[in-house]
Amino acid sequence: MLNSHAEISGAPYPHLFSGLQLGSRLLRNRIAFGAVYTGLMERGEISRAYLNFLVNRARGGAALLVSEPYAMWRFSTGALAQAQVHGQRDLDGFRRLAAAIEDEGSVLLAQLSEQGRGDIRAVRRFRAVAPSMLPDDLSWTMPQALSVDEIRHMVGDMAESAERLRRCGYAGVEISAGHGHIFHQFMSTWSNRRDDAYGGSFENRMRLLDELGRALRSCCGPDFLIGVRLPGDDGLPGGIGWNEAAEIAAHATATGIYDYVNFVQGSQSWTLHKHLPDMHGPRGPYVDQTGLMKRHCNGVPVACTGRIVEPVQAETLLSQGKADFVMLGRTLLADPAWGRKALQDRDGDIRKCVSCNNCWASTLMGQPSYCDNNPRIGLEDEVDWWPAKVEQPKRIVVVGGGISGLEAAWIAAARGHEVTLFNASAELGGRVRLFSQLPGCEAVSSIFDYQIMAAERAGVDLKLSHHATADDIAACRPDSVILATGGQFLWPEQLPAELRDEGYILDMAQLLRELVGRKAHMQGTAVIYDMDGTDMTYAGAELLADMFDRVVIVTPVESAARDQATVIKQAVYSRILGRGIEVISWAEPSPASRFEDGVFVYRNIMTGREGIIEDVQLFTYATPRVPRRELATQLGKICADVRLIGDAKGPGYTIPAMREAHMLGCTI
Repeated sequence: MLNSHAEISGAPYPHLFSGLQLGSRLLRNRIAFGAVYTGLMERGEISRAYLNFLVNRARGGAALLVSEPYAMWRFSTGALAQAQVHGQRDLDGFRRLAAAIEDEGSVLLAQLSEQGRGDIRAVRRFRAVAPSMLPDDLSWTMPQALSVDEIRHMVGDMAESAERLRRCGYAGVEISAGHGHIFHQFMSTWSNRRDDAYGGSFENRMRLLDELGRALRSCCGPDFLIGVRLPGDDGLPGGIGWNEAAEIAAHATATGIYDYVNFVQGSQSWTLHKHLPDMHGPRGPYVDQTGLMKRHCNGVPVACTGRIVEPVQAETLLSQGKADFVMLGRTLLADPAWGRKALQDRDGDIRKCVSCNNCWASTLMGQPSYCDNNPRIGLEDEVDWWPAKVEQPKRIVVVGGGISGLEAAWIAAARGHEVTLFNASAELGGRVRLFSQLPGCEAVSSIFDYQIMAAERAGVDLKLSHHATADDIAACRPDSVILATGGQFLWPEQLPAELRDEGYILDMAQLLRELVGRKAHMQGTAVIYDMDGTDMTYAGAELLADMFDRVVIVTPVESAARDQATVIKQAVYSRILGRGIEVISWAEPSPASRFEDGVFVYRNIMTGREGIIEDVQLFTYATPRVPRRELATQLGKICADVRLIGDAKGPGYTIPAMREAHMLGCTI
């Protein structure tokens, strides 16, 4: 168990660490972990990795935990990896999980959810259900309209499944009635066009949720906790806005069924990105509106969610009465010990959520949920982890102080190795530090901020502003060398090489280093050739939009951010289109471009037709990166053990680079 009542009384955040009565349960603090789909289940059962995952968040300080959605009715259309409750004969995994959470002094609920017609991917689903036969706004899936008998099966199955979980030791369930899920779809006139008892009037549209709540209470008893996630503003014309949300909240909480309410935003549509606010917006964007909605909840406790990253944020909103507790998802994904560290006044040790939404992206690719800032998700020793010492220390040299080099260096040093890190720049963080200086990207600095703190604590010998040579490395007499020297954008092969050699055109990283911090306005047009597709390129485009009259992104694929998850791509397009940045797809630079005359010519790769952009004052490119490995060939005679990590090994995304560097630091 995390703490005693004596420790709570002396907490640096008195509201956050005060007790909270939810129904029959007294929570030890006001930190809840919200439902997050992890991809850690195995064959429809609770896996060891998922048990570790939830227990670690309880051990790290969450008093209330909501599981990811389980399959709880016979026609469930959720992910195949969902843990199966309805029809499941062997419930031992659920019992073990509930017992383990109780042993930590925390309370476990299961999320009760059904996607309905919606999906978080822009792909048509073969099997989907909905209130009405209307195509899904995002995926264009055409669902089957639920019959009255099927609705009754849903309510009955879910209530029966909840009662099975109660017998396994679960304290309750949370109904996911927001996010565009099935109950949201029934409540909204946008998606519910029925003319029977479940459509039409407000009371009819609320009927499914009302019947489910009553069935749960009847089956599971008065002490069973029932929470509900209700829609706030789904952002859809004719959908549910704040006024409708207030009416729904007042109705739902007047029934006496629910022990808490949590308001969520957006929908499984073109507003998907609104329910996962990213780093480009303010922290806690829904706090004030949640405070207003609390007035309509008939005294039922209200949870606040949505980019609450710092303990001081949580303390402030609680002290102001805007919510009764906080429900954190990505924040506790990044650091399960967030609560423990806050209680111990160790805010500087928290690995803070970047709000990049890459955790979502990884699960959409069929992988477990990974995090830019936490490479140990699902491992048993994840909470407040610090490595054990080795028996035989080595001398290790790390070349490159980006996030890969830093991650490997601090862990190796913490294990007792003698680690020297050479960094060509005076500042650590590499390309990610540059990224953090772009509009809306300050949050990514939390990655290297934590690593620098850990490196100093572990005793890494940091040699800054030092471009390491083979002789420098040899002088350290290393047993192992780790090259984290990064990569460089590849010159667009469609353009003459002499333009590159003249230094007339800079790649995106070189250019941004020159422009960050400058405020001058430059007339004319800036053109970006985009074969990168990452947030850094689009944040860079926003920086250029502050300086130039016009910014145009030219890309040879079908869209900007092509390889990003829908939730990220929507946010990118919302920003760049909102800034008036143009995107020309299926196009590449043409050798006919005359940069000296301010003329950029692009060629459509499908048709061969050319277009012209005039008054071009700047051209830059973000392309696949070429690894920098110049030192590697020189080190063979110096050290038998030379490792490449990060972009120096194979340029890619932050998550795999961090995981690889972390594991290397643990094993070298």
